[in-house]
Amino acid sequence: MSLTRRGLLPALALLGWFATPPLRAADPSPIELAVDATDAPRRLFRARLVIPAAPGPLTLYYPKWIQGEHQPSGPIIDLSGLKLRAAGRAIDWRRDDVDLYAFHCTVPDGATAVEATLEYLVPGEKGGYGAGPAATAKLAILNWYLVTLYPKGPPVRDIPVRASLTLPPGWKVGTALPVESHDGDTTRFRTVSLETLADSPALCGQYFREIPIGPRDGPRHFLVLACDGPAGLEIGPDWVAAYGRLVEEAGALFGARHYRSYRFLVSLTDQFGHNAIEHHECSDNRMPERMFLDEQNRKLSPAWVLPHEYVHSWNGKYRRPRGLATPDFQQPMRTKMLWVYEGLTEYYGYVLAARSGLYSPALSRDNWAAVADWAGNQVGRTWRPLADTAVAAPHLYTARGEWSRRRRGVDFYDEGALLWLDADTLIREKTNGAKSLDDFARAFYGGPGGKPEVKPYDFKDLVRALEEVLPYDWKGFFEKRVFAVEPEPPLDGITRGGWKVVYKPERSDLQQAADEEAKQSDLTASIGLLVKDDGQVLDVVPGKAADKAGLGPHMKVLAVNGRRFSPDRLREAVAATAGGKGKLSLVVENGEYLKTYDLEYTGGARYPHLERVPATPDRLGDILRPRVKHE
Repeated sequence: MSLTRRGLLPALALLGWFATPPLRAADPSPIELAVDATDAPRRLFRARLVIPAAPGPLTLYYPKWIQGEHQPSGPIIDLSGLKLRAAGRAIDWRRDDVDLYAFHCTVPDGATAVEATLEYLVPGEKGGYGAGPAATAKLAILNWYLVTLYPKGPPVRDIPVRASLTLPPGWKVGTALPVESHDGDTTRFRTVSLETLADSPALCGQYFREIPIGPRDGPRHFLVLACDGPAGLEIGPDWVAAYGRLVEEAGALFGARHYRSYRFLVSLTDQFGHNAIEHHECSDNRMPERMFLDEQNRKLSPAWVLPHEYVHSWNGKYRRPRGLATPDFQQPMRTKMLWVYEGLTEYYGYVLAARSGLYSPALSRDNWAAVADWAGNQVGRTWRPLADTAVAAPHLYTARGEWSRRRRGVDFYDEGALLWLDADTLIREKTNGAKSLDDFARAFYGGPGGKPEVKPYDFKDLVRALEEVLPYDWKGFFEKRVFAVEPEPPLDGITRGGWKVVYKPERSDLQQAADEEAKQSDLTASIGLLVKDDGQVLDVVPGKAADKAGLGPHMKVLAVNGRRFSPDRLREAVAATAGGKGKLSLVVENGEYLKTYDLEYTGGARYPHLERVPATPDRLGDILRPRVKHE
């Protein structure tokens, strides 16, 4: 996941803006931010800020555009109890009636600072990213921007902040922020820029564990776990070894690390939505409580989400599209290059999951087959190009799931992965295996390393870097696949990789696990129907049997061929249609009305798989093979 912002600063001004140097005598006084999370178990954060300010008019901002979320998602609706004081007395504030994230006040004569006290009301319903659930009875993840106000004017990289965090008794904390001291349940952090603070969430909890991973030389890496119960912390040595290999494989891929240390922050709870957000020196991964205990999680997103967010340290944090590198949290971001920011990250997230052993080769191939089939069902591609899904990302992230095949969603993730597989196999083919996309990654995302910084780029920079690896019409390559309406998905990477998509009557292990986890039946490859285990229709694919029969989202299947609906009965009935031998009749509820729908379909059960093309180079196998000789 990620955010976008309009690039209003010159590129040279942004180089190195992230790192926070030691304060000098002429530096501004820091904002003092004290967060009280002792009421986190009942989903309440409190904060006190002391903001240096001169007498006169002052505008304070609550963060609006959040890096990593690609939308103006700062959860101001849950800001509560805001009170301001200066020079020993309360002062009035007024919200701007156009920019609802701006608060105006007047600092009285003789005052040198404004004290703000506020509360953040943590949601309890699942879903959302930073604005979603962030605390349970036993753990919390604190994104500092949730409890932050800052003055209008200077870039956030130039606003120093000295923060502290007080936790419930017995809780521990893990964060990329440098620690200054501990005093009982309060941890004080060194002064950093507001940019760095907002990019460094704190994971805390009663059941807590920090595990070193990766090579012993160079920056240190940690898995930081907080769980709703003690059992979930019992991560097996195979998981630890795989994440250690992930660190090594990423180092071999990019050739440099743009951080001082890195922490995979993992909240293990089923009370949050399962999602993740990237940061420069850490990632905020909200995973199932039994992530490391249930074998099924090796087949689902927990196997590749952490690699995805880790890749963002290079692609998205260090190298960032110019439209996403903004000087503060209020200026809009331009998301048009998310097909690089997220698409290339999705690609290398999948690749590194395979190279590190988090995904087996077979599961990796099943994943690519599923992505290819999904892309072919996005009928919205006949009216809008992939680029438009990136430009419209701030809306598409919150779009409804129904009719998504007609609309298109945030397709720049998985279709972006197909696009970059296409580019990788093309380079390998044209150079007879002498070069690959890895050469581009090392050149474009490498550099000196050693500390966080932001190095913006634009489309011309991207094309130029690819041309240095392989002289080719890369502008034309992207014009066709990204900026033009293209009815067919970019599957050349799979075929050039030595494989093809085929359809078989059996679900892959990956698809079966995905159906069980989501409590649904994905029949989009056959009759074009996605249905929950209770019969609710989630979506239909335009042009396929369910769509032609007249089914639509929010209807509910009650019976299959005269018998009460169950997922197994529906799958069996679809399978029985092979060769025209069986009928497929559904009784469907639509509001208060019932209707029988007869589907014209004779294709039987169809699920996507990859099949090797004989006598062709196995470039996909080469791509997924480890680059490091692991012990």
